[in-house]
Amino acid sequence: MARDSLYPVSVKAGKPILGMLPTGWQKLSLEKCLNIEARKAYIQDNQEYDLVTVKRSRGGVIRREHLKGKDISVKSQFYIKEGDFLISKRQIVHGACGLVPKELSGSIVSNEYCVLTGKSGFYLPYMEFLSESLYFQQTCFHSSIGVHIEKMIFKLDSWFKWPFNIPPLSEQKRIVKILSTWDEAISVTEKLLTNSQQQKKALMQQLLTGQKRLLDENGVRFNGEWVYLTFDNAFIVANKKSAQVKSSDYLQSGSIPIIDQGQSRIAGYCNNLEVYSDVPVIVFGDHTRCVKWIEFVFCPGADGTQVIKTSKILEPKLGYYLLSNTDIPNLGYSRHMRELKEKDFRLPLDIKEQQKIAAVLSAADAEISTLEKKLACLKDEKKALMQQLLTGKRRVKVDEAVAE
Repeated sequence: MARDSLYPVSVKAGKPILGMLPTGWQKLSLEKCLNIEARKAYIQDNQEYDLVTVKRSRGGVIRREHLKGKDISVKSQFYIKEGDFLISKRQIVHGACGLVPKELSGSIVSNEYCVLTGKSGFYLPYMEFLSESLYFQQTCFHSSIGVHIEKMIFKLDSWFKWPFNIPPLSEQKRIVKILSTWDEAISVTEKLLTNSQQQKKALMQQLLTGQKRLLDENGVRFNGEWVYLTFDNAFIVANKKSAQVKSSDYLQSGSIPIIDQGQSRIAGYCNNLEVYSDVPVIVFGDHTRCVKWIEFVFCPGADGTQVIKTSKILEPKLGYYLLSNTDIPNLGYSRHMRELKEKDFRLPLDIKEQQKIAAVLSAADAEISTLEKKLACLKDEKKALMQQLLTGKRRVKVDEAVAE
C-alpha cells in the first residue's frame, strides 16, 4: 500500500476503503452518474480563445491564457460550459478538479482534461464536495499510472470502476446547500483577512517611514526628529547556546516550546531545564529570513536561529516591526545575518512615538490573528460536517434542517 508520507501533502495515496452504505443510498460507479462531454472546438487562426487550467488541492478552475488560434500549439481543443466538472488528467493526483465558473463558460481545454456533466438523478455540484473526501482522492490516485508522482496520468475508465455511496437527488441538493453556506462564510472571512493584511501592510509603510505621524496622549501630532541607526546601535544579538535544542531532539509535546527559523511559530517541544526566559525577544532565521516576536519562555533551535534584543533607545516591539519590514535579498541557504547587520534603520527618537507606532501595528496584528483563528475554525467545522454528510453518518431532510 502506498504511503502518503512519500508524496506531497496534496496527494492522498492510501488504499480507498468505502464505508457502509447508508439506508436509502445507492452504491454506484460514477459512470452511472456522469456523462463524458467532448464539444469539439475547431480552432481558427484569427479567433481569440480563453484557455483554462485547474489548480491543485481543489483550488478551482482558472484562466490560464488568452490566445489567438494561430498561437495555440495543441489544435485538438474542446469547449467547456458553466457548471461542467473538470478533471486534469495530469494533476488530479494532486486534487486538480472543480466546477467551471460562469465567467469561464466558452473557454477551451485540451484532451488532457476530462469534461463531465451529471446524468438524470445526479446533482453535479455535489461533485465539488465529494471531491474533497479522502475516498475520492484515493480513488483518483489508484486510477492513475506513471513512474513518478509528477508524471502520472489519470485513467477515467479505471476510475469509473470504483463504487461510491450516493444519496438520493434531493439529499444531494440539501447537502450541497448546507456545505455551500459554510463555503460562503469561509469566503467572506478570507476576504476580510486579506483586507486586514493589506491594510496592515499599508499602515506599516506609512508609520515606519514617518509618512504618517500619530497623535500623542494629548491629541497632538508627534513632530519629533527621526534618525537613522545602524544595526549595532539598534539591536543586540543575544543568543544563549546552552538553551539550544538540536532538530533531532524536538518532541511533539513537552513543557517548553522550541522556536527556530522555520515558518511555523512553534517548531516542537522539549523538557529542558535550561531555557530562554529573558523575553520578549525577536527571533531571526539566519537561513530563512523569518522574523518572529516571542513573549514566552522557550528554547531556541540550534541551526540558524538568531535571538535578537533591542538597545535602550528602541522600543522592542517597534524593533520587531522594523526587522519585519526590512528587505533582505534571498541568498538561498546562506547566512543572512551579515546582510541584516549592514542595514540602517530609520525611527523616531521619541520613545513614546515608538510605543504608539508599535501599539497601532500590534492592534492590526491582533485583528489579523482573530480572523485567522476564525477562518481555521470554520474550515475545521466544515471538514467535520462534510465527513458526516458525505458518509451518511449525519442525515438531512429535504425540507428541514440537518437531522442527527
